Amino acid sequence: MDAAVEEIPYQELKMGELIGSGFYGHVYSARWRNIEIAVKRIIPGRENKKILREVNNLSRVSHVNIVKLYGISKDEDSFLMLIEYVDGGSLHKFLHEGQLRPCYSHAHAFNWAYQIAKAVAYLHAITPHAVIHRDIKPLNALLCQKGLSLKICDFGTVVDLSQSISQNAGTCKYKPPEVLVGLPFTEKCDVYSWAITFWEILSRKEPFEQHDGTFALSLAINGGERPPLSSITSCPEDVISLINTCWNTNPQRRHTMELVAYIMERFVSEAGPIQPLDL
Repeated sequence: MDAAVEEIPYQELKMGELIGSGFYGHVYSARWRNIEIAVKRIIPGRENKKILREVNNLSRVSHVNIVKLYGISKDEDSFLMLIEYVDGGSLHKFLHEGQLRPCYSHAHAFNWAYQIAKAVAYLHAITPHAVIHRDIKPLNALLCQKGLSLKICDFGTVVDLSQSISQNAGTCKYKPPEVLVGLPFTEKCDVYSWAITFWEILSRKEPFEQHDGTFALSLAINGGERPPLSSITSCPEDVISLINTCWNTNPQRRHTMELVAYIMERFVSEAGPIQPLDL
């Protein structure tokens, strides 16, 4: 059963500055009940199934590595989502944008991949139906606490396995080959996307950047092409082996996310503590 979502009077919000924009609307900083939050203001007319699905799914989950939904509100003709404020920006922005890109260690990379794995493993363990995210990527991972912590977001593509599932969710270069040919999503789709994301964190390169357009990219992925493991040869062989297993063309040969999180916990422990970063 879905959890109830609190509807919060708009008058309780003290709106701040614009901190982000996207297709569905704008995100603002705000104060509410003496805490700093983010408010996603949906453009009128775009309160579609994806937005309602995000509200529904965020209301069902509670995990340290998943952004928290505090409630919803309305302001004239606008629909508002009140969500946890995460101050470090997206992992994608940290990895790829800006002239002065801060350096980070393998220990940081392992920690971020581990925290994503824990969040997704939590979703996959939800009963009575496993919940799959369908769009795991660095853009949907937010850094906080100076890079020591990470939270996944964008739950508009999330579905549980009791629902009929289309192939339209997700971003092509993070989609597994079985989805690109029209087969249903399973939990193993998230495992594949996690492997591409982990490679991106380790290499600090965009995956499949040599392919121009969705059609060429789909052909390459379905033909067995993956981002070059030669870009992360400085990593332990066990790490490279884990990535290689998790983006296997055959979903049955990929690990479960629960096992991935278990393995990553060991890598994180062996890598040692991480230092705060200047985000």
